[in-house]
Amino acid sequence: MLTGAIVILIAGFAVLIYSADCLVRGALSAAYKANVSPLLVGIVIVGFGTSLPEFIISAQAAANGSAGLAHGNIIGSNIANILLVLALPALIFPIATDAPRMRITAFFMLLCTAAWIGVSMFFGLTELIGIGFIVTLVVYLFISWSVARKDMTEDTKEELEMMRKPMWRMVMLILIGLVGMPLGSRMLLDGGISLGQELNASETIVGLTVLALGSSLPELAACIAAAVRRQSDVAMGNVIGSNIFNILGAGGVVAVLAPRGVLSPEFTAFSNWAMAGAAVLVTIVIFLHRRVGIATGLLFLALYVAYLAGLYNNWSFEGIGDLIIEPAAHSPT
Repeated sequence: MLTGAIVILIAGFAVLIYSADCLVRGALSAAYKANVSPLLVGIVIVGFGTSLPEFIISAQAAANGSAGLAHGNIIGSNIANILLVLALPALIFPIATDAPRMRITAFFMLLCTAAWIGVSMFFGLTELIGIGFIVTLVVYLFISWSVARKDMTEDTKEELEMMRKPMWRMVMLILIGLVGMPLGSRMLLDGGISLGQELNASETIVGLTVLALGSSLPELAACIAAAVRRQSDVAMGNVIGSNIFNILGAGGVVAVLAPRGVLSPEFTAFSNWAMAGAAVLVTIVIFLHRRVGIATGLLFLALYVAYLAGLYNNWSFEGIGDLIIEPAAHSPT
């Protein structure tokens, strides 16, 4: 049974990576033909496109009654996106953070993170809050597209090559992505649940680690490709856009499908704060216009290893939070 669960997980990862890559390539080609800005492409097309695995996995887990998997996938993916997905490409080529409107976008991601923590601790993820998250995402998309849709930069060789792709190829790539991602997500979800049962691990831990890492692989692939092509706007926009979509999109849908008054202490005592710390850290880097290079990348990776160690050793920041404000009482899921 353990071998079968691992095989299903690996197959799910492979299907997810391939289908997400097809979707991103097709969407990027269409976006460049429409002459939209690189940052908008990174946030909306690449960031949201590569976040579809997290969205689908979380929605399926919530619909199946596995709320812990859904919440863990969202939080764990947001942590991995900053401390792992952004860090590894930076070891290859530095990622700049001085694009126009980058700071505004990072600040909005920080607000979304704060909203998730505040809502999950004090109000619960109710259906009404889920609808509010989804509406906020739609408004954000509309404003972003209206403000930054025109690309005033010179087209690169890769962009010109994408523009020359025939329409049928773009449509085929997008269709492969749309069909393959739900399939890969289902395989990943089944494999993750089976692996957790075999190892006697809670669904919360499985969601925060196995599913979060697996569903972040499309972001990692897209970020590495952008870094190699020296498209820092696309790489950074991919990470920020993915985190926004995970909270407002996936989080909103999960709240509607599986409303929960309180989250597990495994989230509220540790992982929520780790996600907040990662969001604050990358926002500071962006506001200071610092490049994410080798030194910063290694720091992020070290923090991610520390986070995994914290999960294993059941670290908790709950006592520190009580020094500032006393949260509502929690009960395990």
